[in-house]
Amino acid sequence: MKEFRSKLAKGWLSCWLYVIIMISGIILGVTVCMWDEWDIQTKLFAFASILLPLHVLEEWCFPGGFHTMFNLMAGSDKLDRYPMNQLGDMWTNLIGVIFDCIVLLAGVTPLFCVMKIVLCLGEIAGHTAGAIFSLKMFKEKGKRTIYNPGLATTLLGFIPIGLALIISFFTYQAPTWWEVIIGVVCKALLAWFAVEKAQKLVEDENSPYPYTWGNGYFEKFLR
Repeated sequence: MKEFRSKLAKGWLSCWLYVIIMISGIILGVTVCMWDEWDIQTKLFAFASILLPLHVLEEWCFPGGFHTMFNLMAGSDKLDRYPMNQLGDMWTNLIGVIFDCIVLLAGVTPLFCVMKIVLCLGEIAGHTAGAIFSLKMFKEKGKRTIYNPGLATTLLGFIPIGLALIISFFTYQAPTWWEVIIGVVCKALLAWFAVEKAQKLVEDENSPYPYTWGNGYFEKFLR
């Protein structure tokens, strides 16, 4: 049974990126079709939902190497699998994609917009910390920019979407203070479940789900 679950997990890991990119494309198509019916906050939430799989693609593949930075920041010497491995990070991002789809189906409210703004702030904070860390660590190896995998979609996507959502609170519909508080708390709980809990459950120094395609963007600095 354990061997079957392992094969199932590896099979899913070989194709899940294609699945979430397909979901991103579907949301884009629905957004275009519903453009005249959806309000501005629903459109912005949809844009953020479309962006998440693209953000994952930047972190994993183009150029990839986010896991290398994450594991270096954790002080690990097993950069391909600990503490972040494919399975844990897949769950983190897949939960986010599924949650976004549920919200779009149920209906976007200011409370959900608050949660999305908190996500944007989290991405900004995380990639800013990664930028500072990687620049310091690899400065002597020739690194001259703050770039790290995921930063481009953060700067070009999450920041403007987050700002646009905040502006929409003044121009379209503002959340109540209770919605702000509940939104922040709910997002913190979702982040704890999707990031901390999901990764801890599969965290293993000898994980059978390592990143098998190298260090991506950081390859040239680790030679």
